Amino acid sequence: MALDPFPIADKSLRQALLARLAALRSQGAAGAHHYAGSNGGAVFGYCCFVRERIAQLRLADPLIVVVLSGAKELWAGERCERLPAGVPFVIPAGVTFDIVNAPDPVTGRYESVAITIDEDLRRSARRLAGAGDEPGRAGRGVSGPAIALTPDLVEAFGHAAAALTDPSQATALARHRILEILLLVRRAPAAAGLFAATIRARAEEIVRQDPGRTWRVEALARAMGLGASTLRRRLAAEGGSFRELLLETRMTTAQDLLTHDAYSVAQAAQAAGYSSRSHFARRFRAAHGVRPGRLRVKNA
Repeated sequence: MALDPFPIADKSLRQALLARLAALRSQGAAGAHHYAGSNGGAVFGYCCFVRERIAQLRLADPLIVVVLSGAKELWAGERCERLPAGVPFVIPAGVTFDIVNAPDPVTGRYESVAITIDEDLRRSARRLAGAGDEPGRAGRGVSGPAIALTPDLVEAFGHAAAALTDPSQATALARHRILEILLLVRRAPAAAGLFAATIRARAEEIVRQDPGRTWRVEALARAMGLGASTLRRRLAAEGGSFRELLLETRMTTAQDLLTHDAYSVAQAAQAAGYSSRSHFARRFRAAHGVRPGRLRVKNA
């Protein structure tokens, strides 16, 4: 029997979420459809009946997505995240992905609902969360783009679905319901990019999606829609550098993998972009004060 890749997202909560989102399912037609209360397409559904791959997708605004039937695969280079039905997840902006929509093998149907988190929503969420509440730094337990479910989050998705499908509800109410979702997920590591205001936070989110890539400042700047010199200058203005950002993000990734996932030290080193295990171990010890093997044994 295959192990559940998302043990923290309790199956009963997934089933409850899918039940609350049932009203957002399409009426059978393939393709994209937008909801009347979603302010010009801020919330949309998608349906297909054959496995399809969308290459080189890059978003201007991040999405919160829930697969209603089937599964979605996010490919960044050779790294793949497979998201099953009922698990909310984030597709960040500024990162190039290949996306695979895989229909359910029983029903032959893939369906999802996606919420576009535009700048107005991000600004409102940052303001309501407060300056002292740092997004994306809560307890880690779901790695990658997935967001852990809670009963409150299931309820908030249900409220949003009701506002989007009721013609008597105003668009403003639907956006308010989406804002409730944002505030509930603000501490999830995957949600950091939904709130990213600083250049460093935006850059970290992009690198975090593919930390093993051979990153150059030019490539990162291009992914952010900036020139390399502009990125260097703005990182320096925030008190950092490209090299520091890359090292810290890779070391944080390695720590997360060794702490929470069934990764060996060699696998964590490779995921963080290191071909030399000894080089990785030196960097890891300098960053975290402990050898990666000791951390792996401690959490085994």
